[in-house]
Amino acid sequence: MARSDTRGRIGLFLACLGLSWFCGLCPAAAAPRFTTARAEKAVVIGGSISRFYAGSFGQFLQYACRDLEVVNLGEVGAGAAKMRRNFQTGVLDRDTGLIRHMPDGHRWLLVQGGLNSVWLPEATSWTLSRLFLDAHDAGFGVVALSLSPWGDDSDPRFDGWKGLRMHRATEHVVDFVMGRLKPAAAFGARAAGRPDNPPDWLTGELPAVAVDLWASELRAGPTVPLRPAEPLRDSFATSHYRKRVDAKDDLVAAARAIGRQFLAKKYQSFDATHPNTAGHKLMAMLTCQKAPAAWSCDCDALRRGEWRAGKVQAPK
Repeated sequence: MARSDTRGRIGLFLACLGLSWFCGLCPAAAAPRFTTARAEKAVVIGGSISRFYAGSFGQFLQYACRDLEVVNLGEVGAGAAKMRRNFQTGVLDRDTGLIRHMPDGHRWLLVQGGLNSVWLPEATSWTLSRLFLDAHDAGFGVVALSLSPWGDDSDPRFDGWKGLRMHRATEHVVDFVMGRLKPAAAFGARAAGRPDNPPDWLTGELPAVAVDLWASELRAGPTVPLRPAEPLRDSFATSHYRKRVDAKDDLVAAARAIGRQFLAKKYQSFDATHPNTAGHKLMAMLTCQKAPAAWSCDCDALRRGEWRAGKVQAPK
């Protein structure tokens, strides 16, 4: 591996470690369990975004879907590998896992995560696909929310050409979840580890329902000014993309527009990575529009719902 590429991977690794700095902000919780008679049982698996404590997408969905109960097993700092382990130990364990209280035919996995390992997009996509397979093989329907927009211009992880590389790593994982990639493109060399390595997807490797948060209204959008072109052109020769001279103009254009892919300020919570309550409500709305019929969701009730006094409620 070239020294510059090694530095780039290390830089992405160190950058992504910052995603879980706010661990101390999350209040301690009792051991999760199901407490209602609702027929459909769902578990949320993800990282810090899924664990949001002031009106998460899971809480909004439980409010709007009369037959759905949601238990949140999201964990601050969890990348794809830890998410899979959390599902195996917290859900699938036949002695202690939540599956004991999830009737066959009424089990659901809600996934939103992978950002804490996104600097390795092929590995993250591979591990998420193994998580989806674990769930499928255990009789779960899988509903996956893609990674959401994140970042801002003050964040050094998005300086110059680093911003485009971080953006494209995130987009790679999104495109896998949304089924836009073939396995060889999604997994790279890891694709050879699939049974018989077919060119198309095996049953269970993709979610049954995929929700695109990345290209949604969560984005800052086209009103954000483009970045200056000259600094990018001047630094191209030392960038990660320096060998792609034929594509230089397109790459510069993409790097200039990175700010338009960030999380919109109105949806930011304490930083530019984690959506606030309004952002989570939008995430739930986008999911509601594709929700399984068995959940009995009322998307209009969700639209009118409010986070108040520690729970989602009808408006006053």
